[in-house]
Amino acid sequence: MISRIIRTFELLTKEPLTAAELARELDINRSTALRLLAELTETGYVTRDAATKRFTLVPSQFLDLVPQRESVSESPASITPVLAEIRDHTGEATILGVPSGTTMVYLAYYSTFHAVAVVEQLGTVRPMHCSALGKAYLSAVDPTTQQGLLRRMSYREGTEHAAHSETDLRSRVRQARRDGFALDLDETFDACRCVAVPLYIKGSLIGAVGISGPSSRLPESRMRELGAYLTTKLAETDRLFI
Repeated sequence: MISRIIRTFELLTKEPLTAAELARELDINRSTALRLLAELTETGYVTRDAATKRFTLVPSQFLDLVPQRESVSESPASITPVLAEIRDHTGEATILGVPSGTTMVYLAYYSTFHAVAVVEQLGTVRPMHCSALGKAYLSAVDPTTQQGLLRRMSYREGTEHAAHSETDLRSRVRQARRDGFALDLDETFDACRCVAVPLYIKGSLIGAVGISGPSSRLPESRMRELGAYLTTKLAETDRLFI
């Protein structure tokens, strides 16, 4: 049983899986895989995306087990007041995402007050290649880590506007690095947009913070304004924790 749990963690680190996909990887029946995933979900180390039916790891749970990463494990609690402030200032929803394999997992979310909104929830999983959070994070990691992540991605998810090859994504990540922020222009879902910047706490890269909303309210010019604002705001926030 222990070996199956460890192998499950290893597989979910690479990419989110359904119960059927995990069953094939572990060479067990689907019902056994589903029970295993249900038990891990109850512990909080695994979460399930209601839309895709896929399971993924919850990185914050594992960070608490690593003593030398105190600043990382504290990040969700320490950054949430800043997310609320950004939401109040911009009027749009704000998100904190952290990496899990080739995806980003939502650890904090503040909804917009607008009647028309992009509704998200904690534990939501988004592929890095088609999300602003993912591209922002990729723009800040070291070249070796970035290359490894780009090669492991499936590039299957996302709309026609998303990057569907390693070459395409690398170009978009380079642009995000030059700009200081990454854009999701209807790439994860049609008519939904997001702008995000890398998040550092005490100088350590944690993940990314984004502002999301409907395309009707976020033309590219407005997103670039928000990107510049986020860049300045998060830089100020990082200095406060040092």
